[in-house]
Amino acid sequence: MRAAILLLLAAARAAPPSAVYIMRHCARSTYLPDLEDEKTYPYLANYSDGGELADWGVAPTLCTARGRKIVKGEGAFMKNEFARYDSLKVFHDSGSQRDTTTAADFLAGLGSSVESVAAPEVFNPMKAKFCPYLTESESAAAVAAQLARVPEPDALAARVEVLQEVLGAGVAPAMQNISSEVADGRWRGGAAIAAAWIEAMLLQLGAGIPPAYGRADAADVYALLDIHVYARAINDRPWAIERRGGANMLAHARRDLVEGSGATLYVGHDTTLDQMGVLLNLTWADMPPYPTNTPAPGSILKLEAADDADGGRSVTATYFYVEDFENDDGALGIAGATTFAGGATSMPLEEFAARANATIDYACVRF
Repeated sequence: MRAAILLLLAAARAAPPSAVYIMRHCARSTYLPDLEDEKTYPYLANYSDGGELADWGVAPTLCTARGRKIVKGEGAFMKNEFARYDSLKVFHDSGSQRDTTTAADFLAGLGSSVESVAAPEVFNPMKAKFCPYLTESESAAAVAAQLARVPEPDALAARVEVLQEVLGAGVAPAMQNISSEVADGRWRGGAAIAAAWIEAMLLQLGAGIPPAYGRADAADVYALLDIHVYARAINDRPWAIERRGGANMLAHARRDLVEGSGATLYVGHDTTLDQMGVLLNLTWADMPPYPTNTPAPGSILKLEAADDADGGRSVTATYFYVEDFENDDGALGIAGATTFAGGATSMPLEEFAARANATIDYACVRF
């Protein structure tokens, strides 16, 4: 009897779970020019005989019509997920119109009357002038170290050559003939250009546009995505870069999990997902048709703090992703494994908070 009473009292005292959702925006159109790092041939079309890319139907970098439909479908798909929490707060990077649009469309699909709050400083504390960007030499050193550390995808050079054959010869040199180098603080060259083409092909899938002038199909795109993920690992995932850029986001997530309640959604970028992956030593894997750690459009990383069986409170991570972009219903899959260092599926909240605290560059943080 006494044990039963204690269990009832413990249940009554149990704190409700708190959750942080970090979402990448919609499937968008490309930048214009497409390749910000390339000065001589800055357009993807320069590397193909196919001519200008198909019309996206929107201005550069904005959510495409089909991309918006997918996001609304995601919101509808997640209704039961968010219904588990007694409150919802939403913040978005208003420095990018696609994030503003994504937040509104997701909430519409969710059927929520909550209004998203513009909070660009959470996603880019350097642009907000909380702290400086890394210098070019600092970025170059971080990228070079990452290049030496991260294994190349299998048969990288041969696959870049095959992609070039599919695209046809453009006015620019063939991608496989452009040597790779670290310059202007970035990893540049033929493989990096190929990675940009591959991302554009994924975005075309999201927009309902046949990839690569109709010369590739969805299976081809998914099979090449590890090259795009590799390029992101080199240019966007070095520790020094992520520690600076992700400081304010991680500080807010830590605060929400430790002190908050209910659910908080942050709508940002692939960089935001990469930052959390690096700074929290998280891996999302077993998510076909995507390779490990793909930050695909519409993906959502969830961190939840909840009471555990040991009487404490633990943090778990879940990664949601658009199952495929051939469909536009916004159905989400869940990565089979979203783990912390060493394959751990959870972490005591106190340990999570301490590790995050030791990682955060507080010069970049404002609440």
